[in-house]
Amino acid sequence: MDVIADKGPATASVEDFVAAAGVSRGTFYNYFPAIEDLLEALNAHLAEGLDRRLAIVTEGERDPAMVLALIVHEGFRLTMLNPLRGWVALRIEGTSIPRAALVAQRFDQIFQWAVDKGRFQACDPDAARNLMFGAVRMAQQEILAQRADLTHISDLVRLTLTAYGLDAQEAERVSHAARAAVQRKVHYSPVM
Repeated sequence: MDVIADKGPATASVEDFVAAAGVSRGTFYNYFPAIEDLLEALNAHLAEGLDRRLAIVTEGERDPAMVLALIVHEGFRLTMLNPLRGWVALRIEGTSIPRAALVAQRFDQIFQWAVDKGRFQACDPDAARNLMFGAVRMAQQEILAQRADLTHISDLVRLTLTAYGLDAQEAERVSHAARAAVQRKVHYSPVM
């Protein structure tokens, strides 16, 4: 992760990874035939850790709009707690490595649940996903570069919920409640 955060996935070499890990080239190639395979494995690992944490944060919540808001607020809280992992995830997202299917599937399920419950307007699921993932990616850059704060995230959540079909007051209420709920989670143990 240090190599990717420092050099970026496009310029990192096998030599960089083996030096950082203290292993031989042969050992690297035993596990990863190419750097892309390492990036895919790391991306899956990050997604699985995030998904486990988000399942804890959203457990028992019955409103899909609130679930989505909790996920975004918690994701950014984790990014602020562990900027290295945030930068790595951001750098991997900027490559041709496919997005972890788990993340896209989770979003698609929540979005459809919200449509089915009448909380969100029906639309092209890819467009809905691109709106959220693009907004999150840009906000993650701003947070990691220390050009934005939690208010920025609250506004991002409010605006995306509004774009999905909640009225402005309801979107504000949900975003504020999700931010407060995430901040109250004192039993946090990092999984990322």
